[in-house]
Amino acid sequence: MQADQWKQSIQRIEECADEAKRQVQQGSVPDDVRQNVLSLHDQAKQAQQQIERSSQQQQGGQGQRQSGQQQGQGQQLQGQQDQGQDQLRQAVMQMEQCGDRAMQACRKAGSGIDPQTQQSIQRLHDEVSSLKKQIQMG
Repeated sequence: MQADQWKQSIQRIEECADEAKRQVQQGSVPDDVRQNVLSLHDQAKQAQQQIERSSQQQQGGQGQRQSGQQQGQGQQLQGQQDQGQDQLRQAVMQMEQCGDRAMQACRKAGSGIDPQTQQSIQRLHDEVSSLKKQIQMG
């Protein structure tokens, strides 16, 4: 996946997480739903910060020419980018597990959660699942 695609996907997830967080804070929802949504929101924020750091590192290395010492720095930068992508993959997997738990809690609560809140949690889950599938396909 390209860095821009990562950035856009994580940004959509964070936007959905913000909306889901607003919904659970406004309404009366079971604690397990609230906890999973808040946890997912925190994870999305961390992933967004991680992608921003990764993007800054990449921009810092783009102006280098590949000769001598700079070539070694370029290889080191590539290693950091690969490590950053691995960390993002792990973060997405964790977000998906948390999203699954939020959806299960939502289903368990049934009509105890208003439809708007259910929809915001479903959208968040769908965005995370979509990114996970994109990652798995390469």
